[in-house]
Amino acid sequence: MKSTIKNILLTAAAVFALSACSLDVDPYGFLSGDNFYKTPSDAESALAYTYSVNSDIEYYSRHLIIATEVPTETLTIKPDAGADQHALDRLEILNNNTIVEDMWRYPYLAINRANAVILNVPNTPDMDETRKSEIVGEAKFLRALHYFNLVRFFGDVIIRDQQVSTIDQVNKGVSPMEDVYAFLLEDLLDAETRLSTERVYGRANKVATWALLSKVYLQMASAKNTGVEGYEWVSNAESNYTQAANYAKKVLQDQSTYTFEEDLLETWNVDTRIAAKEHIFVAATDRNGLLEGEYTKLPMLFMPWADGAEQVVLPNGTTIPGGGWEHLWVEDDFVANYDANDRRGSLEMIVDKVTVPGAGDEGADKELFYPGGGLQATFPTKFLDPNMIGQQATCDTPILRYTDIMMVYAEAIGPNAETYALMDQIRNRAGLSPLAGGMGLQEFREYILDERGKELAFEGQRLFDLRRTKSMESVLGGQYGKPMSSGVYYFDIPLIEVDTNPEVN
Repeated sequence: MKSTIKNILLTAAAVFALSACSLDVDPYGFLSGDNFYKTPSDAESALAYTYSVNSDIEYYSRHLIIATEVPTETLTIKPDAGADQHALDRLEILNNNTIVEDMWRYPYLAINRANAVILNVPNTPDMDETRKSEIVGEAKFLRALHYFNLVRFFGDVIIRDQQVSTIDQVNKGVSPMEDVYAFLLEDLLDAETRLSTERVYGRANKVATWALLSKVYLQMASAKNTGVEGYEWVSNAESNYTQAANYAKKVLQDQSTYTFEEDLLETWNVDTRIAAKEHIFVAATDRNGLLEGEYTKLPMLFMPWADGAEQVVLPNGTTIPGGGWEHLWVEDDFVANYDANDRRGSLEMIVDKVTVPGAGDEGADKELFYPGGGLQATFPTKFLDPNMIGQQATCDTPILRYTDIMMVYAEAIGPNAETYALMDQIRNRAGLSPLAGGMGLQEFREYILDERGKELAFEGQRLFDLRRTKSMESVLGGQYGKPMSSGVYYFDIPLIEVDTNPEVN
């Protein structure tokens, strides 16, 4: 799929103008019904073109991880990184921050492509009607995903339900969050009727739709329940918790395509990714791709420089390239928050030493370690590809994972024998003992928030979890002493949009 995504369609010319901001010339490069969608192959290619935005550098393959993890307690940035990234780390985020700008620009780029598919594919001649419906369902899933990201990043945003193909379509005001949620839920509920549970690597299906629905309803429920500003319109937290539980239960019980992976390390094995049990939906990449976005350099942001060694060996025996960028550092206090027996914080998942073969005296192996022994920081093993080609990696960014939905279900339901058992599955895989019973509802949900931070670390979830539970101050400020002054619960709409769209202020 990934070769199709760009090799076929990038000949359509530059597409940055489709981002719905900074349009100062007539847009070009879009795929209209007049010059495309003439064959079933056109329709499939247009859908692949829509998926391709997910794995762009500025979205899931790099900048979304920075935007959602660096402001929290999980990751920090190397000292000589860009000022905008350090501003995220300090939660001093202005409306000209380039990383935040990408969190606005790239979802709208993908939304515009999805809108084109939804508009034009139903009229594609000589195409199976069932497949047409599936393509529209996938495009609606993607559009909903991007709006879910936008509303969690920015709050009130612009609803664009038509393809932007001329400059006069750009100017449009924001809609309240209530309308944005209604719009994206309508998309997901329609997608649910169109899609099957069949798995196609890197593509959305009915299970992914159920998973995303569960997260949307949990977002509304928990934000309402904890009093997050902007969610006053949610009429009832409990009804939304119920909906979250209902859709999460479908993922856990009404399908057999995805399930819990008992082997923690196997969850992140790039060689078995196409059939991975846990990963319901990912931003898919392939190290053999021709352009970044087909392959990814995400592992380079985490991997150690290791004195520029060609290869280093991890404590579990895995060999990886040794010339990483050491750009994203795991926070020391975050690592210390793991139980001593937790495999997710041990050398299996967060590494603080490597071995450089033959780099020591008289050709002996040399050990590099953190702190003070040649490594700048600890780094996670989730985003590694031992078989990288130069800097080109296969490293799918997880978007919806089975364990995430297990915790969605447990949080929505609250403490009982079933949800304790689910959490104990996760704890057992991590090498931890079963939970002691007797927690009240609030204590149980606070425990799950902490557990989500440890289990889903570095996966682009933490900022959203802390925001929806109104925990930014208590966790980041209270527990970790992190300063915060702007962009705490919502980022400001980027200045470039404000300057070019007079209906946004």
